[in-house]
Amino acid sequence: MTNARCTFIFAFLAVFSTALFAADVPERRLNNGNLILQGIPEIPAEIAGDLNRYQNVRGAGFLAWTEDGSGIYISTRFGDVNQIHRVRMPGGAREQLTFFSEPVSAVSRQNDGPLLTFSMDAGGSEFDQIFTLNPNSGEATMLSDGESRNGVVRWTRDGQRIAYQSTRRNGASNDIWTMDPDHPESAEIALESPDGTWWGPVEFNSGSDALLVVNYVSITDSRVHLLDLQSGS
Repeated sequence: MTNARCTFIFAFLAVFSTALFAADVPERRLNNGNLILQGIPEIPAEIAGDLNRYQNVRGAGFLAWTEDGSGIYISTRFGDVNQIHRVRMPGGAREQLTFFSEPVSAVSRQNDGPLLTFSMDAGGSEFDQIFTLNPNSGEATMLSDGESRNGVVRWTRDGQRIAYQSTRRNGASNDIWTMDPDHPESAEIALESPDGTWWGPVEFNSGSDALLVVNYVSITDSRVHLLDLQSGS
């Protein structure tokens, strides 16, 4: 047998065996056909179900004390998002208070009162709105306008008013506003951002006539100011 004939036979066998092997490799597509799997068997659904017991776990974070100080409010996941729960005593069962489809964040309790404020995206716009929650009735009320971006709520020490950050004035500037939560229509600007930088409330003084505020300019430049709420200086 000539060398040329041997080479031809070996080449034919190599091509034939490769084609035969490729024909035996199962192929399937996932993610609308974008992912091609070859020679990888399907994972049984019961394996994924068993793994969920170890991977799909929840944590709980402290939010605030209850008004009488005997219990706490916590944030823990219900379904896919975090919601507010109340635990009335050490070792007690958690009691869910909010049931929204969006996660609840930035929870703060009213000084000398039962109300909670929290922030939540409304309608998927990623513009957080400010709400109050009566933990006794479960009733939640939106305080902000539903269109601007809001956050960083601070209560006066008597629990009668709040200060918060909002873009309500023009949709872009990060101003500081104040409001009586019982009368959302009372909202008014306490400080206008003069240059588009971020301004936010930190703490009221004991008389609620001055507010410590912070101006975030950049990662290396933050400035603290005392705002006189009567004169605006």
